[in-house]
Amino acid sequence: VLFSSQYTSSSVVLGRSLVLETTCFTGAVTKMFSGNWAQFDRHLKTMEGVRRRTSCGAIMTLLSSALVFVLIASELAVFFNVETVHHMTVDSIGQGTKKEPPVVITLHATFHHLPCDDVHIEIEATRGETTDEFVDKVDKFPIEYKAEEGAPEVVAGCRLDGTLNVGKVGGNFHISARGNIHLGMTSLFQGLGGGLIRMNAPMGGGNPFQGVNLSHTIHELSFGDSFPGMSNPLTDVFNLVPTDVGQYQFHLKVIPTLYKFLRKAPIITNQYSLSEQFVKLDIFSVLRANSPAGVYFYYDFYPIMVEYHDEKPSFLEFITRVCGIIGGVFTVSSLIDGAFHQSYEQMKKAA
Repeated sequence: VLFSSQYTSSSVVLGRSLVLETTCFTGAVTKMFSGNWAQFDRHLKTMEGVRRRTSCGAIMTLLSSALVFVLIASELAVFFNVETVHHMTVDSIGQGTKKEPPVVITLHATFHHLPCDDVHIEIEATRGETTDEFVDKVDKFPIEYKAEEGAPEVVAGCRLDGTLNVGKVGGNFHISARGNIHLGMTSLFQGLGGGLIRMNAPMGGGNPFQGVNLSHTIHELSFGDSFPGMSNPLTDVFNLVPTDVGQYQFHLKVIPTLYKFLRKAPIITNQYSLSEQFVKLDIFSVLRANSPAGVYFYYDFYPIMVEYHDEKPSFLEFITRVCGIIGGVFTVSSLIDGAFHQSYEQMKKAA
């Protein structure tokens, strides 16, 4: 019993000693922060009895809140809006590869007065190579309709739909009325041998090539896929071509284009500018140049590429701007309210 009593007394003394030491440590920390560290506090505290609400402050608070709401709404519109920017760069697509990918030309056109049997398509590069290797991808669909109301004859036309694969070098592809021209030249040579027989022109005069009507409508001509906002000059364009032998020429300046989306694969395509003219030919110029009448598309590629890319602010930028709006508006409004309040108090004392 004596041992138990001594043990209990020792425990009580030890507990009181620990409480005293803890109290002393807490007091020392509080004294240190309240004495030495308090001088670094820039968030000054006001007493409850000193603060006062005013009508001017209420008006400034309402105006500030409305301004913050409007500015945050505008920032939301900017955050969800996707802006497209562009810049010029050197065309490097396909460089360093063994075989540069071909350019796919999409062609949809209608020749209103030219039968499909007389329509011939050829591709010619600047180095003089002529080929129709990829022309079989263009389908011909014959069309027939009356030339005009009450006319007994039926006018035959041809619709072309398909694609052409060309290299990324300058060249041309043309749609020629080869059948009519060959008949015309055969008629001329037969006439030189003994009596001129004009198979494609009315008897009694005129041009042996007369009657080749190259009037056409180009529904679509593109050098690759399209991207948002893209427009091609040759879209649903009708050209009334004179019946004189000649070439209707389109001169296209093709600009390589790269469009980068935010979350989709980029599009590699081409845009082009356009100029056009009709060149009248005589028989001997046709023979010398071996250029039959038809519609010619001369194209040339620029070495410069146009890059488009979509961009929008990140979520972190949006949060930063919102915090800046809230802090800036309420800080400025508090300064204005304080200036008004001090002016009012001085005027009140002066009165």
